[in-house]
Amino acid sequence: MGRVCSCLLSMRGRSIPSRALRRGTIEKMATFRYRARGPDGQEVQGTVQAASRLEATDQLRAQGYWLLELYAQPESGSPRAGTAASAGAPLFGGAPLKELALFFRQLATMLGAGVPIYQALDTLGNQRRHFRLRRAILDIRNAILAGERLSDAFDRHPAVFPPIIRAMIRVGESGGVLEQSLRQIADYLENELELRRLLSRVTFYPKLVLVLIIPILMAPRVVLGFLGHTGGSPLTDTLAGLVTQVLLTLVVALAGLWLAFRVAMRSQTFRWLWGLMSVSVPWLGFTLKQLALARFGRALSALYQAGLPLSQAVRIAADACGNEYLAGQLKPASSKIEAGVSITQSLRETRVLPQMVMDMVATGENTGELGFMMEKVAEFYEEEGKVRSHQAGYVFGVVVYLMVAIFVAVILISFYGSYFASIFSQGGP
Repeated sequence: MGRVCSCLLSMRGRSIPSRALRRGTIEKMATFRYRARGPDGQEVQGTVQAASRLEATDQLRAQGYWLLELYAQPESGSPRAGTAASAGAPLFGGAPLKELALFFRQLATMLGAGVPIYQALDTLGNQRRHFRLRRAILDIRNAILAGERLSDAFDRHPAVFPPIIRAMIRVGESGGVLEQSLRQIADYLENELELRRLLSRVTFYPKLVLVLIIPILMAPRVVLGFLGHTGGSPLTDTLAGLVTQVLLTLVVALAGLWLAFRVAMRSQTFRWLWGLMSVSVPWLGFTLKQLALARFGRALSALYQAGLPLSQAVRIAADACGNEYLAGQLKPASSKIEAGVSITQSLRETRVLPQMVMDMVATGENTGELGFMMEKVAEFYEEEGKVRSHQAGYVFGVVVYLMVAIFVAVILISFYGSYFASIFSQGGP
């Protein structure tokens, strides 16, 4: 037996816990990705091999790390499949927010009705239309049936379920209030979904005009061709060809820019620069900053009310704001809270939140109602963001209409200029 174990150790290239050898079996090792604070106070990230989450935690603590986040990496059927999944996640994103909100609302309702967790996951997983979400839910169901904790099963799918969701599930499971945590997750996702729909509503009509202007300009030639008209002036043919070329070039350019942007967003440096640029745009940047801080306040309120430690809640809420630049300014408050500094002073030193908001945070901290006050901060920012978003939508609409009007005017001037020039040239002296 010792010879077999030594052979296996040399083949695998890593040590296996002695307790597994004493049982005469080799435990299945999993890869856990962690984020921790080292003995020098610096934040570090990496992976650790362990048979369970508890064993991974013990290994990191033995090295002097203060654990901030730990989740199991999802297993893949083949190295190629794992590479494709990791590469495709930043390009095509996770599950839609609407699908996630509906799933957690239904899951909380079914658990409240007394349905076993594995049966609820099986039913809801088979009902999902989104492939990645359905596969993740069914994989979580299988992990639950195998005896794994619900929070550990969710941790295996970080590309589908963001950190704020996984943290709230872990807190709810540990505190015996899983149903309440699931309802809080659903409320948070529904508020986030409403915030994202805001700009889409106020800019829908201008975007529709901008998209349809080129097909409208191509319509005369298409109608004439349908009616059997084969002739046409050189100007009309040239104009139609130019519009077609512009349309194809625009589609290809937009597709290339979108793909390049999604690939570049994998870089933390690019995300930081993009966040800085977005909040630095005159007038519009202030609106984007308000909406980002509304997400921060809403996430912090949900995490704090769920019972997460305040320092960890600040760090996860900073990531949830959707702006890497603002998140980088807010995260140092987490370390200061761990060092014993008050939440009010820690957030004030970030110089991100205005004085009015800091007064509300101080009131919430002194009265023990920090979660309630942060929710009010989020509502304040959301209302301000809605007003400015409506204004931005109207400004965008006017700009689009002016661009379309200038484009049509150029075409008309070119057409009538060439038309009258041809008449004068044919008349002669």
